[in-house]
Amino acid sequence: MRFLFLFAIFGLLTFPSTRTWSEEPGLALAKDLSPWLPCLTGKQNTFRVRGSGKIQVDGKLQDLRILLARHDEESFDLELTHPEYAVHFRRRVDGMAMALPKHKVVYLGDGTVDVNDNLKPQGLTSRLIGNGTALQLVARLLTNSDPEELSNAILGLAKLELDPATNAWTHGKSQLRFRDSGRTIEGTIDGSTFSLQLDSSPETPVSWNIWPEYQQHVIPRKDLELQLTRGLRRGYEVALPSTRLTSPPKTEREVEHGAVRWIDGSRVVVLHGTPEEIGTAHGKLLKSEAMRCIDSVVYMFGTIQTIATGRWFRDDLEQAYKRLSPHIPERHKVETRALAVSLGVDQQLLETTNVFPELFHCSGFALFGSATKDGKLYHGRVLDYMTMIGLQDSATTFIVAPEGKIPFANVGYAGFIGSVSGMNAEKISLGEMGGRGEGQWDGAPMATLMRRALEECRSLDEVKELWTKSPRTCEYYYVFADGETKTAVGVAATPDKIEFVQPGQAHPLLGDGISDAVVLSAGSRLEELRSRVKKNLGKIDVEIAQSLMCRPVAMSSNLHNVLFVPEDGLLYVANADHQHPAAERPYSKLDLVALLKNIEKKAPNAPIETTSQFRARDSFQPVKDNLSDANDCIRGLSWKPAEFDVRFESVEDKHGDLLVRFPSAIESNDAQNDLVAMEWYQARGADKSLLKAPAAVIVHESGSGMTVGRLIASGLRQKGVHAFMIQLPHYGKRRGPNGKPKGDQLVTALRQGIVDVRRAHDAVAAIPVVDSKRISLQGTSLGGFVAATTAGLDPIYHRVFILLAGGDLHGVMMNGKKDAEKMRKEMEQGGITEQELKDLLYTIEPLRLAHRMSPSKTWLFSGKYDDVVPLSHCNRLAEAAHLSEDHHITMMADHYSGVIYLPSILGQMHEHMIESE
Repeated sequence: MRFLFLFAIFGLLTFPSTRTWSEEPGLALAKDLSPWLPCLTGKQNTFRVRGSGKIQVDGKLQDLRILLARHDEESFDLELTHPEYAVHFRRRVDGMAMALPKHKVVYLGDGTVDVNDNLKPQGLTSRLIGNGTALQLVARLLTNSDPEELSNAILGLAKLELDPATNAWTHGKSQLRFRDSGRTIEGTIDGSTFSLQLDSSPETPVSWNIWPEYQQHVIPRKDLELQLTRGLRRGYEVALPSTRLTSPPKTEREVEHGAVRWIDGSRVVVLHGTPEEIGTAHGKLLKSEAMRCIDSVVYMFGTIQTIATGRWFRDDLEQAYKRLSPHIPERHKVETRALAVSLGVDQQLLETTNVFPELFHCSGFALFGSATKDGKLYHGRVLDYMTMIGLQDSATTFIVAPEGKIPFANVGYAGFIGSVSGMNAEKISLGEMGGRGEGQWDGAPMATLMRRALEECRSLDEVKELWTKSPRTCEYYYVFADGETKTAVGVAATPDKIEFVQPGQAHPLLGDGISDAVVLSAGSRLEELRSRVKKNLGKIDVEIAQSLMCRPVAMSSNLHNVLFVPEDGLLYVANADHQHPAAERPYSKLDLVALLKNIEKKAPNAPIETTSQFRARDSFQPVKDNLSDANDCIRGLSWKPAEFDVRFESVEDKHGDLLVRFPSAIESNDAQNDLVAMEWYQARGADKSLLKAPAAVIVHESGSGMTVGRLIASGLRQKGVHAFMIQLPHYGKRRGPNGKPKGDQLVTALRQGIVDVRRAHDAVAAIPVVDSKRISLQGTSLGGFVAATTAGLDPIYHRVFILLAGGDLHGVMMNGKKDAEKMRKEMEQGGITEQELKDLLYTIEPLRLAHRMSPSKTWLFSGKYDDVVPLSHCNRLAEAAHLSEDHHITMMADHYSGVIYLPSILGQMHEHMIESE
């Protein structure tokens, strides 16, 4: 990618890794880095770095020179010089300049800056490096005063080893050397070579706005610094992505008029309704993905393009939009505006982003009749376009049913409503490839015409008519196919003329015709594609058709490949990732017909009120364990499955929105206690209607106020999860005139609580607005022990989160302080001996069933300084449940101060609760 060094220079020492290192290498590197660490951590306000090297850019070594001078907390100079591109930045307290020496142009930014997106040196690292890049760990540690800890982190990320023979830090063929007491760094990384020299005394800074002989353009400083900050931040994500981007959580969710689905590893978004409803749902479902698409296009690519051309990229886009806008249907504009509102971005920004795709370089073919094994039409489409700006992070296949229009599939990108590859329910499929003529924008945008064809055309003739009669832009080539008539056509279109190439027709640009085939590409890729088609004539099926699109027909920039089988309503989609072009990625099979059948234009949910009632049935069926002790424990916690009613009551104390009631599966001879109560904290949309959403059963702590349980339930409600805080036996509405149980009744009550929590899953699943496949379980302290034992009964709960609890109940009761000590005394006052207590607690001991818990779906949060449930007891549960390190999180807190971690814990729980697998 052109000008990649803009992003690379800030990460010369980093390679993603999770390796840990011993103390000695960390000390050695800390010593080598000692002159640099004050600069990296922001403790040294003034310094200068000079650098030079040969950097891999666009597949070849290119010279690069760097000068970075920091003058104070507000000011710096940065000069990057390359044979073809060069840029100088000057930032001062009162303004900033971006100068382009190759073009003799300077952009002067005057005025105020954005609070979050600015280039002030102080704290800049935290603003440039977010959770989308693997550099985030180093960024966090840059504020740490311990040089050894920071050095160990750099070692771990870079996987560096010290070679005693050469005194160089190495990783494979890459190496770093420190000279001049560490003030000079020389290195080789992935074939690139560089040298950096540190000087603590920069020259006296010159004024930011004096550029003799340069053409000057004044723009708001806020726009200039925001452009550069967001572009650089996105550049780090693309160059060194974190697992958040390389392995995104495959979460499924629904909003009104839309849903996210994951099919064979591909993100599929289903949308339906009016243009405004579709745009709103699009924004709600894909906000982070759409923002990354905008950052890639407008800010990252826009910065690179400005440096390359000397023209302010946003001005070019806005001028293009002004000329294109009269030819864009009003319904598309309404959808775009609604999407902008839903995303919370400027409407003009999104409108210009949506006319961006003007220079695609692609291939396509349509094969049918005698060319294929079964006579079916196979339409292949190869999109080769700029994987290096990270558009693959936003890859989405949209299934859209617009009100009053033809439903269609659009293989595209979050935040973009146009189409470059698509197929509709009338068996029409389309793919394009770009040509020349950039700037010829007095017509309908290519992506708009493609979208219109999907929404409006029922035959190949209607598609051809749309293109013939519409004003067109630039130069584009297309393959249009019709699965109903099993035919296709190639198209060459410019603003002035249009030419249709029929199957089997010879063409000067395409070569001799191939019977029952349309084949479009260019250069050697066309020759390779034609050769493959001829070799496989009469044998082509889905597998062979996909192989036609492999490298080198697909370029290294191959963003997505699609194989349409329109007569069957099928499409096969492959998207690039950060390591591989689409041609080297697996295909996902999508059934347009089936997906459209699942789109229901639902009436608003009928309200669930105190008069509502649903019928539920126990799903618990004990599965025999290999361990006899586990079987004995399960038998003691089992009951005869039955149907039962779930009804609702109003809340009297403002805790929750409704009270859910159902009968306990165990009778305690206390009718009030035996009617289970759950406080329902309802997930609602912006219009206050109930959402169809995942749910969680929350088991509270031992305190009678159930404060933490209620806090967690309320927090999950705000994140769009239905939370049901179950009141344990003899708590809240279940407490009768006799108050809390005493002696052995306490353990009996906990046994009943475990059974109630298991039955609660089936009660919650009976409520229509709950996603019954995603009901999770969370418990804190006493509730954590209950949740742990419940989770060991069977794997019915979607995810399990245990907070400040562990294993060996008797040990905790005897050795723990405060809450545990209080409960022990209550047992003693009830006349229970220690041996009797041990025997009673063993009937509900989590360790007896911990091996039955799913380690990949269970998370344990423990306090390092917890003296109520000591960490050793938490470790015992983690070991028995085979939890990995990232599923047992140790907090620097005791049993009570752990509440400060609650916002972070809620975020982690929510992320996993909404996962679909």
